[in-house]
Amino acid sequence: MDVKLPVAGMVAEAWGLALRAALPSLPWLAGLMVTAGLYRLTLYLQVGAIINLMLLVVVFAAGVAFSLKVYRSMLGASSGTFLKLAHANLAIYMAFLFVGVFIAFFLAILPGILLEVSGRTDLDAKTDPAIVQAAFMDMLPTAYGAVFILACALGLWALCFFAIRLLLVGAATVSRGETMVFRTWPWTKGHALRLSIAAMTTHVGPFFAAIAINAALAPLLGTAPAGLFIGGALGVLLLAPFLLAGHGLAVSALPRLAPDAAELAEIATSG
Repeated sequence: MDVKLPVAGMVAEAWGLALRAALPSLPWLAGLMVTAGLYRLTLYLQVGAIINLMLLVVVFAAGVAFSLKVYRSMLGASSGTFLKLAHANLAIYMAFLFVGVFIAFFLAILPGILLEVSGRTDLDAKTDPAIVQAAFMDMLPTAYGAVFILACALGLWALCFFAIRLLLVGAATVSRGETMVFRTWPWTKGHALRLSIAAMTTHVGPFFAAIAINAALAPLLGTAPAGLFIGGALGVLLLAPFLLAGHGLAVSALPRLAPDAAELAEIATSG
């Protein structure tokens, strides 16, 4: 599909959709806030792995319910189901886990390789961690350090590229009433750059603003049970613009990139 995405237009539309969905999705956002607060509290209290896992499942379910309501409000339709959207989200999480573990493993062993090659220290099981850390910090300003920084940047780029290419999964799942995961991958081919530019104002900016505000408020809330619960709930509230605008960008891009029924029939016939 030969489409040139209007970045400014999509950003404006995404934020407009976010405002439209904010009030209808408020009860579901409140539910997500409560479950996130409880989960943060139980993590600190160390109540047990089983309870933590159960609450994590509840947080996931609350997040899916919130996402489904947001998409339905933005699309103006009642299509899509909780289970299908949950299935799509789980598939994406597993894909990110697989890619993330691979990248993390490579980045974890790379410093040791670079330290050995640079000749700064001889590493073995008995090497003092303080010596390794000092050698690593000494290596960072050198060309070997530049290689490590470049590898980290490439790893981050890979994860971001993966996320952008799968941007339409949730919106397509709700819109079409069927689980859509990697079937949306071809739809975003050739559009990653423009989608990334748009995502700077719908995803990146709101996300880091929320993280910064939450970090600034954390010392004020303290580690008392009430403070921990409020901190978890507040973290979700601060992320609401990121969540809403992110959904909005997907809904805005979906009709511009998704094949229509005739195109899908032609693809199925040719395949």
